[in-house]
Amino acid sequence: MAVRIEVGYREGVRDPKGERIAGEARELAGLPVKSVSTVAVYTLDMDLSPETLQKVASEPFSDPIIQEYSIASPLRTDFDVLIEVGYKPGVTDNVGRSAGEAVSQILGRPLKGDEAVYTSVQYLIEGGLSGDDAVKLASGVLGNGLIQRWRIVFPHQFDIEKGLE
Repeated sequence: MAVRIEVGYREGVRDPKGERIAGEARELAGLPVKSVSTVAVYTLDMDLSPETLQKVASEPFSDPIIQEYSIASPLRTDFDVLIEVGYKPGVTDNVGRSAGEAVSQILGRPLKGDEAVYTSVQYLIEGGLSGDDAVKLASGVLGNGLIQRWRIVFPHQFDIEKGLE
């Protein structure tokens, strides 16, 4: 069963990638974006104990000084638009591959053939974007349609208990 680990900056810690994306959205795309927060998402397609998931989330996947994480629930729920960008099936996910190697080291064994780690990035956007604006941001600034896929979610479509699946 796949489990998501979401990792983001703690309150009060700058999010340089989010700041850059917000600037690009305003300057390059002309969109009314106030701010952007980023969340790294690791989807572990394997069965792990709660203890192992905790160890994976707290050690190789996050920096306890500046980051926080959640396991199997959303880390952030406050946004005007959420855009999650990840690789299409068949495209090499180098960060996912490295994350899989880190999990393998914690497990003390290689990952089995049907076990893998996939990564994506959530962009939690504050600003009055329409659906068309969100598509423009996803396709023009955040993602590359040849190798990436994205999902656009507005608050009324978001399950605050489960997040995205």
